[in-house]
Amino acid sequence: MSSIAAYGPPFPEGLTHDPDKQRYHGTDSYFLEAYEQLSTLTPDPVRFAYEHAMLLMKPDAVASRSIERVIEWLREAHFRIVAVRRLRMRRESVRAIWHYQLNRATPQRCLLADALCEQSDSLVILARPADPVDVPATVALSVNKGPADPARRRPGQLRARLGDFGFLLNLVHASDEPADLVRELGILLEHRERRALIGQALANTDQHDQTTAIARKLYAAHPPHDLDFVASTRRLTRAVQDLLATTALPDEVRRALCRTLASTSSEPASWAPLVNVIWSADLPLNGWDFIVVGCHAVSLSRPGYGQLLAGADPGRWRSLATVAAS
Repeated sequence: MSSIAAYGPPFPEGLTHDPDKQRYHGTDSYFLEAYEQLSTLTPDPVRFAYEHAMLLMKPDAVASRSIERVIEWLREAHFRIVAVRRLRMRRESVRAIWHYQLNRATPQRCLLADALCEQSDSLVILARPADPVDVPATVALSVNKGPADPARRRPGQLRARLGDFGFLLNLVHASDEPADLVRELGILLEHRERRALIGQALANTDQHDQTTAIARKLYAAHPPHDLDFVASTRRLTRAVQDLLATTALPDEVRRALCRTLASTSSEPASWAPLVNVIWSADLPLNGWDFIVVGCHAVSLSRPGYGQLLAGADPGRWRSLATVAAS
C-alpha cells in the first residue's frame, strides 16, 4: 500500500497505478466510505473492484430507449451483468462523479448536466468479463465504451453503436479504473443500496433479464425523446411562442425572448442567446427540448485548462503497473 502522508490511510495496491489518482482518491470521503464497506462484504475488496466494471445508463439513455441496445452490446462484448440498481442522480452526484473533469467545464455545461440527470431515474450495473482479460474489467469496458467526443469514437464502441447526439448527450458513463469504481459507488448509492448491489454482484448470477425488466419500468414512467437537435429547435420554438401567447411576462423578458428567438437559425450557436434568456429569467422550459438545444448551442468547455486525471487506457495501465512493480 502507498502512503498518503497523514491525510488518509495507506492506499490499497491494485486499484490504480496512477500516483495522482492515489493522492486524490486516498483522501476522498466517497472512496474511503465505499472501500471500507466493501472490505466488510468481501475478504478481497481489491479483487472485487478489479473483476467488475460499472456502467451508468443516464436519463438520455432512458429517453432515447437505448438500454436494450446497451444490454445487447454488453453481450457481444462478452460482459455479463451481475448486479443492477435503479437510482436518481442529483446535482451533488453530478458534481462528484465528474469532479475531475468539471474544472474544464463552463457553468452552462454544469447546468445542462444537472437538468439532464434530473429528467428521470438512471440505471447502474456491475458487469464481469465472460472471458479472461489482462487489465481490470473497468479499463476493458471503459476503453470499449468510447469517448464522449463523437469525432473520436471508433466503430464497434458502445457510444458509436448508440448514435451521435453530441458531446454531453452521450447516454452512458463507465468507471475508468477499479479505484474509480469504488469511489463512484460511494457517490451514487447510499450505504444500504450499495450493500445490496455489491451483494448481488457477489452472487455472480446473470442479471440481464432483470436489467431489461427495470428498463421497461423506466420506459413506462418516462416518455421517449428523439434527442434530435433540429426537431428539438422546432418544439422549443413552439413552446416559447406558446409561453409568449399565454403567460404574463415582464416586459424586458418578453422583449428578450422575441429578439433572441427571431435571431435563431440552423446554426446551433445562434440558439445560445435564447437559451441564456430562458436560464436568466428562470422560465419553465427546462425539459428535453431545451436540454438538447442547449447542449448544441452553448460552449461546454473552457480551452486551455488541463485534465486533472487521465482516462482509461489499457496501455497506460500496463505501463504504470510496470513502473509500480520496479
